[in-house]
Amino acid sequence: MATLLDDGSWDVQGRRLQFPVRITAATAAFATYLVRTARAGSLVSGTGLELVSVAGRTPLFLGFVTYRAGDLDSYHEVAVAFLARHRGRVGPYIHQLPVTQTFTMEAGRALWGLPKWLARAELDITGRDATCHLTDDADRHVLTAALRTLPWRIPLTIPGALTALAPRGDTVLISRVRAKVGGIRFGVRGATAVLGSGHPMADELRAVGLPRRPVATLTAEHLEFDMAAAVAVPR
Repeated sequence: MATLLDDGSWDVQGRRLQFPVRITAATAAFATYLVRTARAGSLVSGTGLELVSVAGRTPLFLGFVTYRAGDLDSYHEVAVAFLARHRGRVGPYIHQLPVTQTFTMEAGRALWGLPKWLARAELDITGRDATCHLTDDADRHVLTAALRTLPWRIPLTIPGALTALAPRGDTVLISRVRAKVGGIRFGVRGATAVLGSGHPMADELRAVGLPRRPVATLTAEHLEFDMAAAVAVPR
């Protein structure tokens, strides 16, 4: 149970979270696909969001993150996100976000409107390779994937920022994220995926054209970020 306190902080499972919420150590891997906007459009219907589209295609991001330290503890996470637009802002609309711990699930839902749900995920992100086996808490197969990048590592830590978009009721929650990413490797078309059957996340991915080869892949040996309080704006 998450409760908003008078000073703007939150109580989640008896623990207090203040903004910005900090993640201090994580590893991550992402694959970027271009899917037909017309196929993906139903997934944002009624949200107030508009998919970013170029030549009828919208970027879809499939992400794997292992959180090792931070305010939300350690856990695994798998993400399905689309690049979307709302009132002039462009950022990721995270459509599916299975996680492996209840604390981060409750915090993510309450603080930022993120669609976190409890799952079982086996992730291994090492160097240029990443693997994922995802099932729901009833052990239904959702996704098995393997991702690879080129071997060359960028020897820099790169700062960045993004705006996460999350529909909630008659509003859209706008959340600012500031990050530092290190140990980055890029790849081209280096991922394979096998989808389960009968699970909503797998069925949605199949409906937009997966499994297929991505246009790009990325792994990051070190990820840290701060996430600010969400601001609700009208649809």
